[in-house]
Amino acid sequence: MLTAAQRLHVSPAQLYRLRHQWLNDKTTFTPKPSGGDHRVPWPQPAHDFLAGCLPHSQPLNFSLLADELARQFDFHRSRAAVAAYVRQHFPQRVPALKRGPKPRRRWQCAAIGELWQHDSSPHPWWPADRYPSLILTLDDHSRKILGGTFAPSDTTWAHFTHFRPLLELHGPPAGLYTDGLSLFGHTSTADRLDTHSQFQRAFTALGTAHRVAPDAPAKGKIERRFGTLQNRLVTLLSYEKITDYAPANALLQTQIAWHNQYHVCRTTGLTPNAAWDLALKEKRNHHRSVPAVPLLDLHLALYLQRRLNADYTLDFLGKNWPVTPTPNKFVTIVHHPEQRFWVIPHLPNPANPVWPHVLAHHRL
Repeated sequence: MLTAAQRLHVSPAQLYRLRHQWLNDKTTFTPKPSGGDHRVPWPQPAHDFLAGCLPHSQPLNFSLLADELARQFDFHRSRAAVAAYVRQHFPQRVPALKRGPKPRRRWQCAAIGELWQHDSSPHPWWPADRYPSLILTLDDHSRKILGGTFAPSDTTWAHFTHFRPLLELHGPPAGLYTDGLSLFGHTSTADRLDTHSQFQRAFTALGTAHRVAPDAPAKGKIERRFGTLQNRLVTLLSYEKITDYAPANALLQTQIAWHNQYHVCRTTGLTPNAAWDLALKEKRNHHRSVPAVPLLDLHLALYLQRRLNADYTLDFLGKNWPVTPTPNKFVTIVHHPEQRFWVIPHLPNPANPVWPHVLAHHRL
C-alpha cells in the first residue's frame, strides 16, 4: 500500500479513500485530480500578530497564542493548528521541547467558598528595579480566579487591599489556604510585621479559618495558575511594551476574565465560570454574608501597639497626635497606610469582633 501511494504521489490516507470509492462503485469509478492545498490562508493580522509576538514568547506557548488570536481577532484555531502554522511559517522560532511530567488529578472542595487558595509571586514580570509581586486568589472548587493584583511590594497591607473588593463582592469564605513561607509564616516581611498574627486575627474575626499548606504541591491549583500566568503575562507585557502597574493590572484583568470564561478544566470538564454558576444553581455556596463596611475597616487593617504620652498624645509616623483622655497607658492603632488610622483602647474581643470605643481618628 505504501509503494502504491508513493507511485501515485498521494498520501496513504488518500489512497484508502480512493480504494473505498472504487469498492463502492467499480463500474463507474473515475479518479479525479486533486484539488491541491484546500487550506484557507490565515488572515494577515493574525500572521502579523504571530510575527510580532513570537520573539517575546519565551518559552514558546502555543496555548497562549491560540487564545490571543481568538481574543484579539476572533480567529479560532486549536493549539495544535497554531503550533503547525508556527512550525511551517516561523521554523526558526520553534526549539525542541522536552516532554514534561504527566498531570495528576487533585482533590477539590464540594462547594464554592468552602476554600480559597491564596498566594503571591515576586517575579520579573517586566524590567524593574524591584520585582513586581502578583497577588492571586482562586476558588478551590470552581478554579475561578477571584482576583489578581500587581503590587510594588509583598506587604500585609497589599494583601488586605487585594482582599477587600473580593470580600465586598462574595463575602468571606469558610476557609483560606496559604503557604507557610515568609509572608504567612512567623518571619518578618517587607513591612516588618508578624504577618501570620495579622492574617489570623483579621480572617478569624471575619469567620474564616486560616489553613497553612505543608508544601507548594499541596496547593497545586493556584501554583499551576502562577505557572500559566508567568508563561503568558511576561510575553504579553513585553509585546505590549508595558512597564507600569496601571496598564499591567488592566492587562491582567483581561487574562483573568478570559481564563474564567474559556479555560476548560480537564478534571471537571467545565470552565471556572460554568462550575461557579452550577454550584450557585445547586445551592453549593459556603460564602459568609458580606460584612458591613465599618467591620472591614476594623479588621482589614494593621494593628500596632503604642504607649500614650503624659499629655494624652501619641507619637506615630514622626508626628504627635491628640487622643481622647483615657486611663490606659497603652493603646492600639488600627492603621490603613497612607490613608488614615484610628486609636482604640484595646484589641477587639475575638468572641464579639466589633468596634470598641474610638479614642481618635486621623486622616493621613
